[in-house]
Amino acid sequence: MIRVRIKYLLLFLIVFICSGRLLLAQQSNFITREKTFSMFREPSYISMAGGIGNIDKLVFEADIIPYYQVSLSSTNKWGVELSPQVILRMFNQESFPVRTPSFMPRVTAYYHIQESKNKPIDLFGYFSWCHHSNGQEDSFYQQDSVSINTLTGNFATNMVEAGIFLSKPDRRNPYAVHYTRLSTVYHYYHISELDNRYGDLRFFVDFQTSANLSRSLRHFGIIKRDLPQRTSTLNISTKIGWIAGKMTDVKTFDAKRLIFKNTLSFKPGIFKDATLFAQFYYGQDYYNIYFDRTLKVLRFGISAKPGFLGQ
Repeated sequence: MIRVRIKYLLLFLIVFICSGRLLLAQQSNFITREKTFSMFREPSYISMAGGIGNIDKLVFEADIIPYYQVSLSSTNKWGVELSPQVILRMFNQESFPVRTPSFMPRVTAYYHIQESKNKPIDLFGYFSWCHHSNGQEDSFYQQDSVSINTLTGNFATNMVEAGIFLSKPDRRNPYAVHYTRLSTVYHYYHISELDNRYGDLRFFVDFQTSANLSRSLRHFGIIKRDLPQRTSTLNISTKIGWIAGKMTDVKTFDAKRLIFKNTLSFKPGIFKDATLFAQFYYGQDYYNIYFDRTLKVLRFGISAKPGFLGQ
């Protein structure tokens, strides 16, 4: 059984935060297309009141994902990124508790496979190691040995992820770019209670379209070119995943294995960093020990992604 101690996780975060200046100092030398690379990252966000669906009554859900990069070569093709991700849910209950946050530290190595000099096309390959736990160490089950102890039960898993990431401009719109990512995730080691239950092997495909909305509307003549130059951006992303492998009481082709997430993000010109978003999510609950249920939720909130196109 994996025993996760909070003090080690806190130490991990402190080391990353203290090293932030050193890592960020090298960030500008890491990659030649920072805006392209930034689209690969998951954004930090905060959603209000949980959302509409079968999620718990929440005050908010927050996904905190800082990124730190280091260049490994003079040509900027190789690099390593560190991310001490934490997901928090504040429940709308007495004293507003934050129960069993998800601690998800990640280390990712990237390689810039191809860059076209004639056309702005980029291709990246990457490999990640990630840990996911909730900082608890009590029994996984409640006293009935059947129900999961979602309050203080131990949850921990280690995984690796590999994939490719491609960006390509829209031929019809010079101010829009399409992104595609293919990835595979394998949970190679976890607590014994997750055996044949969690779903160790997963496949994902992501599609994104990001556009400088202000310039796009001017390009197609929808708004006048002499209007104030306020940069607004629009991003549409879809993520589709499939959980493979053995899952108790779940058939080979079962909707419980499907993961689907569609997000519409809009950054008004008056906002410097923040982005408004609406998102629909269907699939296994990603909040650590709550994995045993299937979420169906529509939510709204504010997000922030470094290097968002148009900034």
